[in-house]
Amino acid sequence: MKKIAILKETINGENRVILSPNDIDELTKKYEVYVETGAGKALGFSDSDYKKHGAIIKDKEYCWNNSDFILKYKGPTKDEYKYLNENTKMAAIFHAEGNYELLKELQKKKVTAYTYEFIETDDGYFPMAYPGGEIAGKMAVMYASFYQQKQYGGAGKALFQIRGSSKSKIAVIGYGNVGGAAIKLASELGNEVYVFGSNINKLKKNSVYMDESIHCIESTEENLRKILPEMDAVIGAILISTYDTEPIITKEIFNSLKPGTVVIDVTCGYGSGYIPSIDKYTTLNNPVYITDNGIVCCKIDNLPSAYPKSTTEAYSSNAKEWIIKILDNELQGKENSEVIRGKIFDKGKISHPVIKEHWDYYERNNI
Repeated sequence: MKKIAILKETINGENRVILSPNDIDELTKKYEVYVETGAGKALGFSDSDYKKHGAIIKDKEYCWNNSDFILKYKGPTKDEYKYLNENTKMAAIFHAEGNYELLKELQKKKVTAYTYEFIETDDGYFPMAYPGGEIAGKMAVMYASFYQQKQYGGAGKALFQIRGSSKSKIAVIGYGNVGGAAIKLASELGNEVYVFGSNINKLKKNSVYMDESIHCIESTEENLRKILPEMDAVIGAILISTYDTEPIITKEIFNSLKPGTVVIDVTCGYGSGYIPSIDKYTTLNNPVYITDNGIVCCKIDNLPSAYPKSTTEAYSSNAKEWIIKILDNELQGKENSEVIRGKIFDKGKISHPVIKEHWDYYERNNI
């Protein structure tokens, strides 16, 4: 029986784990499952909870060195690079395209790696992104509302309906997993919501199921320049933003926003990206900064980690079937075209076009 290891995360402040005790039953029927000591302790999942569902508790060294496949929530940290070798097969949320050092390490050590966020169904959906996207989208609305408070630099306009007060206006750029969740909550709270997307026909089709307070608009520079200055909050939720992504909210448009507008960049890409004016990250401990022209900016790349218990429960229940498919594809020879789309390295060779594109960029620019 092949051996699978579920590891404890080592990133500072990261308390999530990829699978909860309740979601490993199917895994333990097909594989010998190791769980690293204390993997779920921060979430209230004891080692004995995992044991009750068929897991074997082992220390970190044992898990890394004696497993046929490694399961993590996030990709390996620098401290974990020492465990990587040509026999390493693993899956995690890598976001590897933004980490040249990690790409070099996976290549040099001849690792086989799957990244959850690239797994794509035959009809074009990213099923393992649903839970994190929902949490991040809803948190973006909550953060925007909180930091609209005057004492935090906002204009003091509540982003929820108050009897006798005019409705607030929120723009959402993108309408995928993150954008959809933000749109829904912003509307339910009584705001006027303006949704911007490049595929106007798809937007109009989706609008049939939306509240009348949700306005679907083609994402053109003209429309953005006209409408964004009227907004109380702007939530950026496109799928990916990188070095060669064209600006959507240009510096000119950004500078036209009224003082006190809250801008939440949920995408949190790298390079200048689609909102070049937001050029620095913020953190859960220091969520916002205020520009010289009074715009409140938030760019946190791990929003869902603020709620590790809820995130793990949601992600785990959704991920368990896909993890089985990954393992069956890699260890049992049951080829699955959907999970193969999430394979970014095959024995150290880049096997995904997005990773190849970014690798070439780094090499070209001597980063």
